[in-house]
Amino acid sequence: MISVVMATYNASRFVGEAIESIIAQTYPHWELIAIDDGSTDNTREILRTYAAQDSRIRIIQAEHGGASRARNLGIQAAQYPWIAVMDADDIALPQRFEKQIQAAQEKPHVVAWGSAFHHINAAGKILSLSHLGPETEKQFYEMRQAGHVVNLNNPTVLLKREIALKVGGYDPHTLAGHDLDLLDRMAAYGPILALPDPLLLYRIHMQSISMQRFFLQRQAMRYVRHRHLARLAGKDLTLEEYLQQRQQRPAVERAAKYLETLGIFYYRKAGLLVGEANYLSAVFHLGLAIVCNPGYAFPKIWGQVLSPKTRKMVQKSASRQ
Repeated sequence: MISVVMATYNASRFVGEAIESIIAQTYPHWELIAIDDGSTDNTREILRTYAAQDSRIRIIQAEHGGASRARNLGIQAAQYPWIAVMDADDIALPQRFEKQIQAAQEKPHVVAWGSAFHHINAAGKILSLSHLGPETEKQFYEMRQAGHVVNLNNPTVLLKREIALKVGGYDPHTLAGHDLDLLDRMAAYGPILALPDPLLLYRIHMQSISMQRFFLQRQAMRYVRHRHLARLAGKDLTLEEYLQQRQQRPAVERAAKYLETLGIFYYRKAGLLVGEANYLSAVFHLGLAIVCNPGYAFPKIWGQVLSPKTRKMVQKSASRQ
């Protein structure tokens, strides 16, 4: 059985659609714990309306403290052994829980499951397909041994509650990358895998946290990777130590890394602009992404948009909308 944990903050625009996608799941054995993180709009009233209609929906009212604290409240209050993370502006596809719980039952030693996902714009139009995370245990262990960060798209994640609690849940002191940090700590207790099927519509828009905190999140990702490499060598690495080491690197190396990161940012912004039908600006930012980081931009364009497999899966999902 699954406890869905959804942190909400001023999410009135999309939260109803997110909840409807949970109610529409083909797997019926779930509870939804919606944590209102001190919203100042009518998010709370929307949550109450749904809770009055479905006894599986519970609301936790909290003072505003951030998504990490809100999710930890939900994990602690959960009744069931698996935690499905859900964001208030995304849409879970109908078979998400059914396919993930089936995978969890077949491989009970796996501590977290994610999936592929579609990017959608604010209006819900499917834009692209993305895969994130290892799909086999062999890939997982090879990535870990090589020092790579094993990451999943957070709102696709199904966590083993026992392990999430054992490692202390989300770290509220982490300004960005708290999901990656949690998965890295959980990975010490078992594999983290992603299903190849897209099971979530991941909404991207200019107001999303992932865009507002992009550079902080990239810094957090690099830190978690260097911390993992240090632990492989039998050491530990604090964030302060990592930042100090980073400042001591040659200026040319730091500039190259910044240019690489800037290319990723421009690529994501181009995707957002496509979603808003601002094609001229999108082409401009895509050009900047290619100039700054061609090694990232070209494979992404092919894998997310142009490949025959991607176009087929996007068309299939779009036909179901």
